[in-house]
Amino acid sequence: MAKVHLKKLEKTYQNGFKAVHGIELEIKDGEFMVFVGPSGCAKSTILRMVAGLEEISGGELCIGDKIVNNTAPKNRGVAMVFQNYALYPHMTAYENMAFGLKLEKAPKKEIDKRVKKAAEKLEITSLLNRKPKEMSGGQRQRVAVGRAIVRKPEVFLFDEPLSNLDAKLRVSMRLKITQLHKQLKEEGQAATMIYVTHDQVEAMTMGDRICVLNYGKIMQVDTPINLYNKPANKFVAGFIGSPAMNIKEAILEDKKGDVIVKISEDFSLKLPDDKASKVREYIGKKIWFGIRPENIAIQNGGVSGEVTVVEEMGNEQYIHLSISGKKYTARISSEKENYAQQGKKYNFVFDMKKCHIFDFEDEENVSL
Repeated sequence: MAKVHLKKLEKTYQNGFKAVHGIELEIKDGEFMVFVGPSGCAKSTILRMVAGLEEISGGELCIGDKIVNNTAPKNRGVAMVFQNYALYPHMTAYENMAFGLKLEKAPKKEIDKRVKKAAEKLEITSLLNRKPKEMSGGQRQRVAVGRAIVRKPEVFLFDEPLSNLDAKLRVSMRLKITQLHKQLKEEGQAATMIYVTHDQVEAMTMGDRICVLNYGKIMQVDTPINLYNKPANKFVAGFIGSPAMNIKEAILEDKKGDVIVKISEDFSLKLPDDKASKVREYIGKKIWFGIRPENIAIQNGGVSGEVTVVEEMGNEQYIHLSISGKKYTARISSEKENYAQQGKKYNFVFDMKKCHIFDFEDEENVSL
């Protein structure tokens, strides 16, 4: 079993700064878990605590059934892939991949077999005799991943491994790591992976589940689709999704039995009955109103808004618009009949079945 259990995990530095606040998380055996969040949210710190590179201030860290708080990194059964590859420049790819096994005094034949098998999986067999300076960034990163594979760890740790690569390489390496996870599982090998990134596209496309962090606290742990469609709070709603969710301060009002979201004096939107029934206790109170850009459309009978900027994405447009002095972003297909132009006014319809209402104080989603 290679499950990882973080039990009320804490990290406090000598100057008194508390970076990690009692994290409680169970990562299942064979799961691909992604830690995502803004810079400074402690995602890399937590990963380094799992690796044994950062001391744990409080709580317990279990790998399998063992508490490993005081276990040396080399004895934890983990292998880490770093952002900067961390390859030995004077060694070939083969020597870099074999180095850990040599330290463990594995037989030469076993080392050769494992290195060549890992190289085949990662399609780097032709690079085994090259040194890092003779390889591209993507090739170096594959060697770094290969070095982790050959050790057959219980848990793989990835610390922003693709952030130094260009956009095209990032996509191909993203696919390669996802395929590798699936392949290891199919072969019956340990395949628990913890992957740290600040890139939400990586998080959404790679993770079985995603742990969204902010200021050393867990905001939500869920599948990518649930994070997107059912954000637990305002932070997750605003962080997950590109372009970001439109979130505006508003007041809920009762108008002849209907629940109305009043965003400004001359702009209100009616909540559908199923949403209204969940938030009636908030009538007369301030709330946060959220709606994703794809749930705003150009359509007759809507509210008039002026287009301030149009971002052309080829198959779609990101339309930045203003309604009653407040800014919104809509995301629409670039079909001829929907083609928007900067400086013009159009009628916009909000799909209120897809909106979210957040408590104004604690920012929890109260419309789920």
